[in-house]
Amino acid sequence: MKLKLPIQLVSLFLTAILMAGCSSFVEQQADKFASSVSETMLNFEDPETVGSAMPTFLILIDSFARKPDAGGKAQLSAAQIYGAYAGAFVEDPRRKKILSDKAFNYAQKGSCQMNKKWCGIDSLDAAAFQEFADELHKDDVPLAYAYSIAWLSFIQSHSDDWNVLADLSKAQRLLGIVVEFDEGYEHGTAHLYLAAIATTLPPALGGKPDVGKHHFERAIELSNGRNFLAKVEYARRYARLTFDQDLHHQLLEDVLAADPHEPGLTLMNAWSQQQAALLLEGESEYFE
Repeated sequence: MKLKLPIQLVSLFLTAILMAGCSSFVEQQADKFASSVSETMLNFEDPETVGSAMPTFLILIDSFARKPDAGGKAQLSAAQIYGAYAGAFVEDPRRKKILSDKAFNYAQKGSCQMNKKWCGIDSLDAAAFQEFADELHKDDVPLAYAYSIAWLSFIQSHSDDWNVLADLSKAQRLLGIVVEFDEGYEHGTAHLYLAAIATTLPPALGGKPDVGKHHFERAIELSNGRNFLAKVEYARRYARLTFDQDLHHQLLEDVLAADPHEPGLTLMNAWSQQQAALLLEGESEYFE
């Protein structure tokens, strides 16, 4: 049975929060609500239903996260949901840019709220940023992950701006922090993003497919094969880049044959299965 949250219940919940007199209670409940919505959506098995419902939840969570006294957790949850929605459900470049801007803005604010040393790091020059990154440790992994993912989304949507593209190495360095201290964090997804960066360009233009292959395989291994997006992107970005049709076909068939339900990955897995089907549909034409 699919979980559906009637808007009437959402309204009653919001009313209860707004009527509470204690501001700390409001902040606490906002954090819980934002985190709960994020968790529910990421574990929902129907991408179309989530895609239709997300705008409503985005507005609700935004009403919490944009408050001057909003907690860092609420802001980071907002960043996660904005980024997920922009990446999976929005095709229009203008809208994608708006949403990724919001995701990165909330990631910046939320990280700063959680730990003041993260405030303004995007404006540091290369040397200062390297010094900042060198002082990070395992406790910084959650913020390094959340910040870098939102930053990459922002960079991708502003790929026509060379000043923004210049920050790619900084986001990549934060992903390196995640891999260095806890490579299995969030099912090894940091490896997936590093793989995507390494295989964006062909070798002749500076791409590093062998590096990408290593990261793809680690992402698959660390998730015990349950992160379907790792396999889909391995096929899309590496197998197609190197014209390895056998690998391409096997990866996508594996995704389509598997059960998508996995805590924290269900929505992404279901969406990845849709992508796998599309890639297989165009396989013969691509590898002619």
